[in-house]
Amino acid sequence: MTKYFKNLESSLREGIDQILVHPFLQRIADASLTKPQLQYFAKQYSIYCYYFPRFLAATAANIPYDEARMPIIENLWEEHGEGKLSKSHRMLYNNFAAALDVSADELKKAQPLASTQACVTTLFDLCLNGSFIESLGALGPGTEFFTSEEYSIIANGLAKYDFLTDEDIEFWTVHISLDEAHYSEMIDILVPYADSKENRDLIREGAEAAIELELSFWDGLEQFLPE
Repeated sequence: MTKYFKNLESSLREGIDQILVHPFLQRIADASLTKPQLQYFAKQYSIYCYYFPRFLAATAANIPYDEARMPIIENLWEEHGEGKLSKSHRMLYNNFAAALDVSADELKKAQPLASTQACVTTLFDLCLNGSFIESLGALGPGTEFFTSEEYSIIANGLAKYDFLTDEDIEFWTVHISLDEAHYSEMIDILVPYADSKENRDLIREGAEAAIELELSFWDGLEQFLPE
């Protein structure tokens, strides 16, 4: 990894740490959320979960070269269970929600908070209509870079609930190792493009935008947390 990306990671850490110590994430870590509050969380996060493959697909569509596109396609294939629907990440998420007595139909009908809606639609627009370099900045340094840390916090907290099994929280645990590899692959794609200030600015702008959007997502969850 180049010095540029090491410096970028360091500069993003303040915003990332605001997410990792966010009050709502700490509620999960402490297992202090009630079951209805966990259901509220599951419904809102399902919206982000279901959008994520679309972020990847939109980004892949804008990458002009096969060798640079391939890691994103592989990530997208993993999201879809490598061809096995029962192992798709959406199905794993549905299993998690079902353990909370939230059906797949309820997830489909979940009404997003304004902050949730802004997060997914803004990020999708960036991936679909922006430069693929900016999109990779958003999905790499702005997302996959710290997903393992974030999901470890969530998985460890959920494991404290006696009504949730290891299988129930597989969606969270499976990403802890996968997303470290995904991040490394995204950086490998970006390294050749980080040779100009214009492209480096796009990478940073994408990363900062994704972090800001996710922080707003968690802020919304905390603000409207039901009693």
